[in-house]
Amino acid sequence: MTTGRQAVSPRSTVTLKGVPESVSVARRRVRELLGEGHPASDDVILLVSEVVTNSVVHSGSGGGGRVAMTVAVEPDVVFVEVCDAGSGASRPHVRVDPEAESGRGMFLVDLLARRWGVLDDDSRGSRTLWFEVAF
Repeated sequence: MTTGRQAVSPRSTVTLKGVPESVSVARRRVRELLGEGHPASDDVILLVSEVVTNSVVHSGSGGGGRVAMTVAVEPDVVFVEVCDAGSGASRPHVRVDPEAESGRGMFLVDLLARRWGVLDDDSRGSRTLWFEVAF
C-alpha cells in the first residue's frame, strides 16, 4: 500500500481472547494479511499457531484473558509479536526432547525464524514473544 510517496508496509494488530478458539482466528488473520502465495505464509502461520497456543495454555492470559498479536510485512521479512500476561513460572524456551508429545513450539520458532526473542514489561505485567521470518 502506498500513501503519497511513502510506502507503508501492511500491518495488523488484533486482540484475542485467551481461549483455544483464538488460535484459528490468529491463523486466519495472518493468512488474510499475507494473501495467497506469499513465500513466508506457511512458516508464519505455523509459528503464529504455536506461539498463540503457548499464550493461551501457559500464560496468565489463558482462561479468557487477552492476547495481542501484531503482524508487520516488510520487503524481506514478516515480523510478529504476541503479547500476553506472562507467567511467573517460566519464560518461553526451546525444549529439545524427541520423546515429548508436546512442547515443540519454541523448537519450531527457533528452527524457522530468522530471529526471535522475549521481552518482559514488569510495569504492565506483560510478556511479548516476537519473531521474524525472512523470505
